[in-house]
Amino acid sequence: MVFASESDLLKHLKESDLLPVYFLFGEQGYLKRLYQKRIADKAVPKASQPFNLTVLEGRSTTVDEIADSAEALPLMAQRRCVVVNDLEVDKLDAREYAKLEELLSSPPDSSVILFLYSDLLFPAKPTGRCKNFLALVEKNGGWARLDARSPRETERYIAAMAEKNGCSMAPDVCRYLSQRCSDDMQSLGNEVDKLCAWAGGRAITREDIDLCCIAVLDASVFDLAKLIIRGSYQNAMDKLTELLDMREEPVAILGALSASFIDLYRAKSAREAGRSADQAAGDFRYKGREFRIRNAFRDADRFPKAMLRRFLGLLAQADYSLKSSRTDPVIVLQETITRMFVLRQEGGSR
Repeated sequence: MVFASESDLLKHLKESDLLPVYFLFGEQGYLKRLYQKRIADKAVPKASQPFNLTVLEGRSTTVDEIADSAEALPLMAQRRCVVVNDLEVDKLDAREYAKLEELLSSPPDSSVILFLYSDLLFPAKPTGRCKNFLALVEKNGGWARLDARSPRETERYIAAMAEKNGCSMAPDVCRYLSQRCSDDMQSLGNEVDKLCAWAGGRAITREDIDLCCIAVLDASVFDLAKLIIRGSYQNAMDKLTELLDMREEPVAILGALSASFIDLYRAKSAREAGRSADQAAGDFRYKGREFRIRNAFRDADRFPKAMLRRFLGLLAQADYSLKSSRTDPVIVLQETITRMFVLRQEGGSR
């Protein structure tokens, strides 16, 4: 069984009997831990978990130990639950992998085996043993890839966390927090806790977020891009200094800045082709990051397309300089931004 979405997995756990095998992986550590607990709690009552819940570290265990734990009879309970953390299936030797195939082909009825990739990333397009492992789990159990929730679901999560802490957050403020900080739910939960402690029961505002939360690199560089777009040279250089003082790598700053102007160029091209922002989000694969192309649609008319093309040329030249010369990276960034402002003044804006 394949759970195509988090909601499918949630519905299964609420309405159906447990399967003998599960595999959870993906980018969202919070969701993986959440559903690990839900599966374990449904498989084994909390009172008997000390006797019937076994957690094994895949990097230091053998398949025989996994099988022994799964085949052991439950003690004063209907079944056992065996959680296997980060078993690197593609690094098992042939003998160990054959044992794993045997276990997955005929899992014991008295246990639920949950394979979990806590720290490891499972390939987006699995091949070889990873592909075979996924197929075996699908045939005899179920798997789910738990990546980022949709923007709307993330905003609902933020609002619920704020309410739980005695505060409130309007939808646009929730959206602003997720755009400024991260789509990682654990990080967002920590930021909401911090904001609620600061707000003391009142409604949280954008100003609170700016004051209390550290923006991720993309958001900070987006601020730098906005200052360039608006023609605010001194503020742009101050923002660059701030990023460097935060020990952000110049290559990473340049990469994120380039991405912002690529967004603008794509928006300009899409608009010329008669495409809407939502259509462009699909065309250029902005799933989960639709706000970026919408913001670009808002700002793209400030520049002729030829100027955007020249901006990208300057950024590409800076990238080459950073990676191939001994010039001070800070000077490369400062000169590039200055040249963008000079180009902006020479070419005008509209």
